[in-house]
Amino acid sequence: MEKCKFGFADTVITPSHPNCLYLDGYGFRVKPAEAVRDDLHAKVMAIVSGNQTYLVFSLDLVGLRSKVYELVTAQITSLTGIPRDHMALTCIHSHAAPATGLIDELPIQYDYFAYVGECCGRAALRAIERACPGTFHFEILPQKLTHSYNRRKREVIDRTIRAATFRDETGNLRGVLCTAACHAVINTTYDISADWLSELNKLSSDELPYIYFQGRCGDIDPYFEGPLTIDEKIGMLGRELTDTVEEMVGANHTGTQLCGEVVWREEAVRIPMMALTDTQSLKDDILAHEKAYFAADPADVKKHYNLRKLQWLRRMLRRAENGEDSDITVTLQYLAIGKQCVFAFIPFEVLTLTGNKLEDIFAAGFPREAIYICAYANSVEGYLAPVEEFPYGGYEVINAAAWYNTSRTCPESEGAVLRWFEAQLPD
Repeated sequence: MEKCKFGFADTVITPSHPNCLYLDGYGFRVKPAEAVRDDLHAKVMAIVSGNQTYLVFSLDLVGLRSKVYELVTAQITSLTGIPRDHMALTCIHSHAAPATGLIDELPIQYDYFAYVGECCGRAALRAIERACPGTFHFEILPQKLTHSYNRRKREVIDRTIRAATFRDETGNLRGVLCTAACHAVINTTYDISADWLSELNKLSSDELPYIYFQGRCGDIDPYFEGPLTIDEKIGMLGRELTDTVEEMVGANHTGTQLCGEVVWREEAVRIPMMALTDTQSLKDDILAHEKAYFAADPADVKKHYNLRKLQWLRRMLRRAENGEDSDITVTLQYLAIGKQCVFAFIPFEVLTLTGNKLEDIFAAGFPREAIYICAYANSVEGYLAPVEEFPYGGYEVINAAAWYNTSRTCPESEGAVLRWFEAQLPD
């Protein structure tokens, strides 16, 4: 069997004119960015197996919606010849990155994202050129993310840090992978930033990329005690990750050859969503939000909040009156190399319970240290609420759909995603 080859690259995608872009992730931001706190990066791992090449990206963005995703991937394909269905684009979910459409109706600077796609394409070409056989070492690290908590006030939380090193056949370190789970929401300013993951970028270079995959963080936020500055918080949480990964890299593990078959599967999957058919309740809700909107002062951000919810309610009413289907179709992706490692690319904000269930499914065929749950992949469609969370309601279950301008998930949504991934497992 021909040896699988891996190549890595890193490129900076910081916008040159930050004040031309709005920032995504927070509803209260109603004006463009003011400055750049730290550089944004795009990192890529190329996998070459026989005559097939696959690309896995990690972008310092909040997440992509369909128009931006289509633009970025088209640019990559134009430069590399790699088709869209042979690549996965994941995001670190920084809430201080240029608007991509996650918060619906924010202005999107498409020239910037064409440039992002160009940078990604050129980085991919370097990664493909560098691709070589070698060994991976996967590990669940002993240290954990201590500065995090479940914002839904639930007990479940994943603080684990996973990391993997790739060394070529001469023992040289070529790339580092890592994953953890915590929202990148520390930087609430108007400055562009990779948030706490900017600390990892300090280690990363084009010659030796440190690639981060955001995990099951949909309900996980940073937590700190005491009056700390934003920079202090970013440094504290960021170093928890980077110090741990650096220590593992410094141990110089030999690793093993990934010699199994590369399995890449992608499918458009229909996901059941909440059907809003009670038109009278929708009309009553619209009247309440109209009243709140017209009563609010123009300088009050509550006017902005009410408009977002009002617009969503009006759309839902039109859909209900027209008898339109609420279900959506999303692209799910599965990458496995033999029975040695597996990646799940999920186009939702994934909460801890769902990530844990998916890991348990994969643990039947793969070592836990080599299971990578990659949320915010490709075109993100809002929150995927676990069935257990519906009795509690709240933002992730009910209100987030208004900001995404998408349907609400229902108790059956999660199961459709889990069943698809379970069906991909090797016999």
